[in-house]
Amino acid sequence: MIVGLLLKDFAIAKKVELAFDSNLIVITGETGAGKTILMKAIAASCGSSISSDVIRSNAEKAQVEASFTLDDSENAKAVLLKYDLLEEDNVLILSRTIYGSRTKASVNGHFVPIKILNEIGRKLIDMHGQHDVQTLLKPENHLDVLDRFDGPEMLSLREEIHKEFLLLRELKNEIKRLEEEDQKYRQERDFIEFEINELENANLSPDEEEELRKEEKILANSQEFAELIESSKMLLTQNEEASILDLVDKFIDFLSEASRINPDLNDILTIAEQIKTEIRDFDRELSEFEAENIYDPEKLSQIQERLSFLSTLKIKYRKEIPELIDYLNELKEKSESFSSLSEEIETKKSEVESLISSLEEKCAKLNELREQTARVFEQKVLAELKDLAMEHAEFKVQITQIPDEGGILVHGKRVKLFPFGTDVVEFRIAPNPGEGFKPLASVASGGELSRIMLAIKRVIAKVDNIPTLAFDEVDAGIGGKTGEKVAEKLYDISKYRQVICITHLPQIASLPAEHFVVEKKVENGETFLTVKKLTENERVKEIARMISGTNVTDTTIKQAEELLRRWR
Repeated sequence: MIVGLLLKDFAIAKKVELAFDSNLIVITGETGAGKTILMKAIAASCGSSISSDVIRSNAEKAQVEASFTLDDSENAKAVLLKYDLLEEDNVLILSRTIYGSRTKASVNGHFVPIKILNEIGRKLIDMHGQHDVQTLLKPENHLDVLDRFDGPEMLSLREEIHKEFLLLRELKNEIKRLEEEDQKYRQERDFIEFEINELENANLSPDEEEELRKEEKILANSQEFAELIESSKMLLTQNEEASILDLVDKFIDFLSEASRINPDLNDILTIAEQIKTEIRDFDRELSEFEAENIYDPEKLSQIQERLSFLSTLKIKYRKEIPELIDYLNELKEKSESFSSLSEEIETKKSEVESLISSLEEKCAKLNELREQTARVFEQKVLAELKDLAMEHAEFKVQITQIPDEGGILVHGKRVKLFPFGTDVVEFRIAPNPGEGFKPLASVASGGELSRIMLAIKRVIAKVDNIPTLAFDEVDAGIGGKTGEKVAEKLYDISKYRQVICITHLPQIASLPAEHFVVEKKVENGETFLTVKKLTENERVKEIARMISGTNVTDTTIKQAEELLRRWR
């Protein structure tokens, strides 16, 4: 709620400082005294557009400052927190300085852009009259009003939709990012798959090249190898003149004869026999080598082709065979990451389908609830309007949905999804017979507009989330019993919200409220504004003046006292 207001050189207010400590504030004064200046100052402090003509004559600048407590302003706290402007003491000071061609705004002493000041101000005060902080004039706020009017069920359902909407948006953004990443690496992925196929088909092994070169050397020199083996065998066993085996046999014969004479030679004879055996083993093994290494030009060609292929791979990849094997494993890991990317995209698409199905069901249910609630809301607002001398007015809650081929399916139609469902809600009014329904903002009369706002605010008083309401001209063109009804509604609203009201009606001025009177004074050729908080006795005189004009009598005094007693 607003607790203080300061004006310096603002219009004809040289310096006005006010403190408020009530949920109901009335402001009175003679016609033309400058009461609306206070409303304009509050609106300016809350970010409303303002022109340089509010600067007092001969002053360089105009200043306004409004102080608020944040006890019942969770929405305002959220905005302050968003911009890191929330103070611990739960007090908020909004300031505005207007120069000739520019304006400065601050929140708790921190300079901010006007749009931030306005964003905060719209959460703190709702002004009804000729100023531009009027929340209910903006159709984008009507959905919230209708949902809060219904209460917990609708608010709970819309909160579920909001969470799913945010999750859906997050999933779609993530899918888009993953698909862009997938597309970005598609060419690389195709190239990697080609290299994997090529290297896998190569059937590489770490020692293959060394073995092939060894085998190639043997096959390429198999003729010379065969001759050398044959010559070796000739020396061992096949030499016509004297082979090694023959010589060993003769050696053994001689030793055998000698050992008969001297048995000490038996050890040498045993070794000689072993040598003979080993020579025969040599011959057999050489025969095996000879059999295994027959010259095979076809096999040699295959080996040379394989070595040529391996050499080409090494040149192409600039890697040795063991390095190529490691590289193949790296490529497979990369390929698996691409596969997991595709799987992730499909998983998230499945989540999106499930989420859309849930949203379609919940949005359809919420739409039905809103349609039902709208009819009740309409009837209550119409009843309030009739009490406020607008018995011929018609009021309706228009609920529409925007067709969207890419939207969700609700009641058999594809419609656009918004953060709180698929519905677009707008309050529309036909103030007089034959005029037709039109937006609230198009109502020409300030008095009519204030009464319409009062009717709506009366209906939603308990659930409204704007802590302070300010009414200017709410009593324009009314009096008598209608004035009493307006007073009653303002009083009822003040039980739940702070109400500030500029009034010309004694019925409203007599409410149990803080009462301020605005006067315009001229001294030394200078016009300036004064605002005074009235005592109980002063209130009686002011209300008597409002009843009879300047001719205050004992009768009007008694009437004023009677009006005041009515609320005690």
